[in-house]
Amino acid sequence: MRAKFLSITLLFGLTITTLLTLNIRVKAQQTAQSRAVTPANVSGDLLDLRNTLDDRLETRAYSGKKNYVGMNFTVDLGSEQNVIGVSQDHGRWPTHYPGAYKVEVAANANGPWLQAWEGAGVRGESKAKFPAIRARYIRVTATAVNTTFNDEWSIAEIRGGIDPGQTPRVIPNATADGNPGSLPPAVTKSLHDAAAALDGRDGTFASSGTPDYAGMFYLWDLGGEYEISRVIQIHGAKSEDFPAEYKIEVSRTRDESKFREVWRGNGQATRSVARFAPVITRYIRITALRNRDRTHWWSIDELRTNHDPEAIDRDEDNLTPRTIRAITAQGLSNINSVTDDNNTTRATTDNARYAGSWVQADLGGSYTVSRVVQIHQPDDRDFPGRYRVEVSSDGNRWRTVFEGSGERSRSVADFPAVRTRFIRITATDTQNNRQWWSIYKLKIRG
Repeated sequence: MRAKFLSITLLFGLTITTLLTLNIRVKAQQTAQSRAVTPANVSGDLLDLRNTLDDRLETRAYSGKKNYVGMNFTVDLGSEQNVIGVSQDHGRWPTHYPGAYKVEVAANANGPWLQAWEGAGVRGESKAKFPAIRARYIRVTATAVNTTFNDEWSIAEIRGGIDPGQTPRVIPNATADGNPGSLPPAVTKSLHDAAAALDGRDGTFASSGTPDYAGMFYLWDLGGEYEISRVIQIHGAKSEDFPAEYKIEVSRTRDESKFREVWRGNGQATRSVARFAPVITRYIRITALRNRDRTHWWSIDELRTNHDPEAIDRDEDNLTPRTIRAITAQGLSNINSVTDDNNTTRATTDNARYAGSWVQADLGGSYTVSRVVQIHQPDDRDFPGRYRVEVSSDGNRWRTVFEGSGERSRSVADFPAVRTRFIRITATDTQNNRQWWSIYKLKIRG
């Protein structure tokens, strides 16, 4: 009897010890220093991702389709942190959560990536939590659709979770140069003949000199601080020499630690256009992230930005204006004002609920078109939240050539040159619950 009692006592003692140990470990997963942080930037496949950083639950990023498996977004925390998770607040769309998703983290935008979590989304707010990992970037990828509600994937706000009090895991082979977002020094170098991209002459190029240009960059000093929201690379005669993928970083000083990413995406034939929320900057750095193939270089004939409206006008003068012979619309009043000579009149929706409204232009014949410009000034903020441009030869069969967000002052849609007679601009999403959609002038060029 004594032996049994002793055994029970020892077992009870071991159990208590084990529970205490587990309790200490559980507490170690999150310390008093843990907190949620707003990312420095977010990019990826979802539409209108900037809405996830505006502290408003009535705006959202969304997949745009119900089969979103494989779609992802990447959160940039701005610097290396002890990352412990990421949250997706679905806001006014609580049932628009992913069926399942995985979370990967990295110290470098180019990897290596370490999977930190995988599981199901949750109605209202989807949260992924895990022991601290030293990282800067968080990538969330949908692995299954939500069969319960069969909705698209929507996110109102994104937040990263960090905990400076934890001892983090370190990602194997991650860079440790104090600037985790940079590429290895061996491939980080400037384009050759950089001055040629700003000399105002066609046919002179800043160029990589090699098809292996991933990591090469162009650093542009504007000579002063300006507000910009667009950077354009004109590839000119070397129209196919565009980067497969690149990013835009900005800084008011040349201090390496002050640069922050404002845009990331794919290059385009003839002209690569990066559009982003307005920022005040002096320095712009364009960095190639991926090569296209083993044949094409990365070449820039001229660089443009919208800090100087005259620069945009000069840029447009290189394209032939197309005369609009007839204009019709649905959802906008006074539509003929977009083609008259009066710069004080406008076409407008008269309300902020304009999704589905459209403008259609007839050129009167078949012409080459590569750009559509909506001028919103002086109502700078009356731009469409999101819109698409379609073309048609007969006014019946349409195909989409551009889809993207509107821009303050003037919304510019650039696309590969097409032959067309009819052009239709359709607002696919509103900007907010206050701003209308207004157009003072419509310009079509090619």
